[in-house]
Parts: sequence; C-alpha cells; structure tokens
Amino acid sequence: MSNNQAQKPDLSDAAADAANEFLIQTFGFVGEYARRFGRNFYNSFATVNAGRWTKVIGVVIFYLLIRPYIHKLFQWMYDRSKKKEKAKKEKERAEFAGKAKISANALRGGGSSGKVLGEVDGSDEEVEEDEEVEEDEEDVLPHASGVPEWSAMARKRQKKYLKSINKQNGKRAENMTEDQMMQLLDWSDDEK
Repeated sequence: MSNNQAQKPDLSDAAADAANEFLIQTFGFVGEYARRFGRNFYNSFATVNAGRWTKVIGVVIFYLLIRPYIHKLFQWMYDRSKKKEKAKKEKERAEFAGKAKISANALRGGGSSGKVLGEVDGSDEEVEEDEEVEEDEEDVLPHASGVPEWSAMARKRQKKYLKSINKQNGKRAENMTEDQMMQLLDWSDDEK
C-alpha cells in the first residue's frame, strides 16, 4: 500500500503550488503596472517640454472644435431611433384600430347611436301624469341606450303606487288624535 502511494504524486500539493505561482505572477503584474503608472504620472508633470505642452493644447482645442459635431451626431442617432419607435407604435395602433369591428357602446348593448350608457332622451317629469300612453308609441317615452327600461305601464304603476303611499301617510296623520301625535312627538318623557 505504501508502495502505491509513493508512485502516485500528491495532487493537492501540485494544485497548491499552481495556485501559489498564479497569485505571485498576478500580484507581480499588478505591482508593476502600479509602479509604471506612478512613474509615468510623475514624469508627465516633472519633465514637461514645449512639444508635450503643444500636443496637450492641440488635443484640447481639437476636442473643443469637434465636440458640437459629435453632439449633433449622437442627437441625430437618438432622434432617428425615436422616430422609428414612434412609427412602429403608430403602425401598431393603426392595425389595432382597424381590427375593432364593434363599438364599445354596441358591446354594452347601446347600439351604435353614440349615446353614453344611461343617457336619456327625455325624463319622467316630461311625461305628464294624465297622459295615456299607448303601447305602440314607444318613441314618445324616454329611453336610455343600453339600460333596461321599464315599460310605460310599469312607470305609471310605480307613480300611482308612490302617490297612494303619500296619500296614506297623509291620511294617517289626519286620522290621529292630538294625544297620539303628542305621544309621537314627545318622546323625551320616556327617556327619564
């Protein structure tokens, strides 16, 4: 058994050596680049000659002259992409609008008259109480688009019912004696 172990090299030692070598080289390169940057930065200010200053001033002037054109180029590219997006959206809207075969009011049941849901041509106040409405004269009565409407007879029954309730309430008050009314109005005695 010890013979087998002696023949096989230890892989963990080899991996550790490779990782160690890699880190040494990486830190060596980083250190070298840091030293070069520091040395070059120092020399760029310490050993300045007229030719170098001429180059720096020339680059700055060239940049100042060309900068508006660069800005216009990027603005043109941006506007062009916006126009393409806008045209694409308009095309999609046009395709979508063309697909609508039925109006929203028609879906609500109002037909294509263009009226708002619940909009009424006339009102119950406009229809006189004593007016007799025949069943064939549907156009005289108010109607709403898309809203289930009562028939003329149902509206008349409702009005008569409300009137009869109002009359009964009035008769009840007339039929009451003064003592009964005082009992209804003077409830403060019961609270004591």
